[in-house]
Amino acid sequence: MPSNTSRVAFLSMLLTGVCALSAEALSLTLSEPTVALWMLPIHVGVGGPLVLLAAALGTAAATSWARLWEGRLPAPLNLVAWLLSAPLLLGAWVLASTLVTLGLEGRIATPWMSALLSALLSALAALFIVAMGAPLVLMVRRLLRMVTGYAWGRFLLRIDLWVPAALAGGALLAMLMPLVAPGALKVLPWSYVATGCAGAAALPLSWVLLRARPGLHTPLLRALPAALVALSLFSLLMPRALERARSSFGDQPALASHLYTALSGPLDFDDDGALSLYAGGDCAPFDPSRGPHQLETPNDGIDQNCSGADLTYDVADFGPGPSRVAPPEGIARRPHIILVTTDALSFSHTSVGGYERDTTPHLAAWAERATVFETAFSTSTSTRLSMPGIIASKMNSQMRMRDRRVHPYPYPADEVTLGTLLRDAGYRTVHIPGDRYFVRWRTHALGFEEFDTRTYKTTDEQGHNSPALTDRAIEIIEEHDDERPLALWVHYFDHHGPYTIPEGAKTFGKGKSNMERFESELWFADQSWKRLIETVEARWEPEDYVMVFTSDHGEAFDANHQRHHHGYNVLTRPLHVPLIIQAPFGRGQRVDGLAAHIDLLPTLANLLDLPPHEDWLGETLVPSLVEGTPPQKDVLHSLFYIPEAAKRGEETFQMIGTRTDDFYYFDDRKNGVRRLVRWRDDPLDAHDVAPAEPETAEILRYITGQRLQWLREREQALTPFAKDAEKANE
Repeated sequence: MPSNTSRVAFLSMLLTGVCALSAEALSLTLSEPTVALWMLPIHVGVGGPLVLLAAALGTAAATSWARLWEGRLPAPLNLVAWLLSAPLLLGAWVLASTLVTLGLEGRIATPWMSALLSALLSALAALFIVAMGAPLVLMVRRLLRMVTGYAWGRFLLRIDLWVPAALAGGALLAMLMPLVAPGALKVLPWSYVATGCAGAAALPLSWVLLRARPGLHTPLLRALPAALVALSLFSLLMPRALERARSSFGDQPALASHLYTALSGPLDFDDDGALSLYAGGDCAPFDPSRGPHQLETPNDGIDQNCSGADLTYDVADFGPGPSRVAPPEGIARRPHIILVTTDALSFSHTSVGGYERDTTPHLAAWAERATVFETAFSTSTSTRLSMPGIIASKMNSQMRMRDRRVHPYPYPADEVTLGTLLRDAGYRTVHIPGDRYFVRWRTHALGFEEFDTRTYKTTDEQGHNSPALTDRAIEIIEEHDDERPLALWVHYFDHHGPYTIPEGAKTFGKGKSNMERFESELWFADQSWKRLIETVEARWEPEDYVMVFTSDHGEAFDANHQRHHHGYNVLTRPLHVPLIIQAPFGRGQRVDGLAAHIDLLPTLANLLDLPPHEDWLGETLVPSLVEGTPPQKDVLHSLFYIPEAAKRGEETFQMIGTRTDDFYYFDDRKNGVRRLVRWRDDPLDAHDVAPAEPETAEILRYITGQRLQWLREREQALTPFAKDAEKANE
């Protein structure tokens, strides 16, 4: 092949790579609120080595296919042969890469080494397939020449027929997708689509342009590779002041993110989980005792956490509230306990929380006869991660779990939970779950002797079952003989995704968006909550029961949650949940101050005059119920802990946050992003106020690190089972 064509191939691949990475960054800017437009050059720089490698391989591929390109343009038969062979070659590479990845899974303990070896073997497979590409295309071309000897063969291979047919089929599929799967378009990783489309468009355009304008070759060869290398070096060595740019390539659906993941292991020289490169903030890259993930020791003159200075502030003022006070008067010794939980509901999306649409009018009416905790939070943002806060006053990492192939993982029978506490106190314990998920995970309701496994199946055509759950709960309440106190837990599931409007439900807006369909489902469930509340209030006197309403976690539809509405972060909206308690005292009051799921178990134990367990994290809310005073805790923690990561040898503590009455500091350890926000004024947790509040940021960072170390020392979950699990998976 002439040298001129080699230049064209090399420059075309460079331009294609830059365009593809730019489109990738633009797509992330539109879909991820933490990614900004100014991060685009850095994103391209991170992926720059991949572009240079692809350009070299592309030039080699063009050389190996020299015989297919004769003259200025390929013959029609050559083009058809190439178009038929390309999917086969690509499919062979995908199959080889998949087999390599599956073959290495579980065999190499170090994640970055496994990723690097997988990438190298995939690259070798690509080189082999590229080398074999030309013979394959030549063979296909020979076969096509034979087929075109027949009239039917010439008809089938007419480009003017099957290319428009393929385009029309793709357009039809694109039009049908919103109808068949309305939520699919938002969930798809459009950054990959943008990368592929931009690359597919840029490659032929740049090839044609460079073939037509040979005068561009020399200036582009001098400028483009040098600029890409310079941009890659800048991204590698960028200062920590540009730390926010990491959100564009840290754990994103992007090619640059995959390259960064493969490089992060070898570049972590002291193996402390932080890099000194790519604005990772490791001020001592060869000292594992110092780094951004290390716990600071105040007043020792050493900057352990690389904040820029030693912490000299006394943090002794930040403490928990009491787990027990004197039991209040005016309540039965063993009142009936009615726990109503619902899945995926943020406080700000309820009428009680001041939402602009009247989504829960009956819940709001009942709240006027109960105590509303306006700033209550779950421990995490998905059901299996947050439920331990409700049932055990613990973080997910503290729960002992039995390993099995898929999560959620069951708890051992001797775990102390809400159900076991009430059962041992003489209660009749009954649980009515709202979905099959909870039937598979029965140990979330340890101690509930009666576990309804049938009612959740009674649904309408769209799968809504709140009327059936409520009918069953009312039946249990009305038939209960009161010889033993009743502890009834009903968990609703109607407004969990995917979202559909129930028959007879109120339509909000046009009823087309996920949020509007969610609101219709929420309104529908509220009708059932009204019937259950009325039954409880009519069945017993105020001093004879305690009724609690909360959700396991929130559901958000803001800019932070366009693809996933919960479960992938520790931001305020999916953590802020309704918590309403109706006891014989404190009715009609609203309490501000930090409350949480972890407070529920100590509160109920206090009302029943039962001693608290030493490993409970929460405080009793009895003073708030009786006197209307705010909870006494100074800080509240959130955690994103993935237990199965232990089986892969990966970090299980992926995100952690610390909240005060005014500030929220969270450390996204997975993506290397830390932020301090004023959560009451910044509902999206978007504006980092650490530069304006450096002392507060450093204090909360220390407290967060201290809590993380405390949790590590008490980690249970799958840690004892990880080795056995790895052996079983081999």
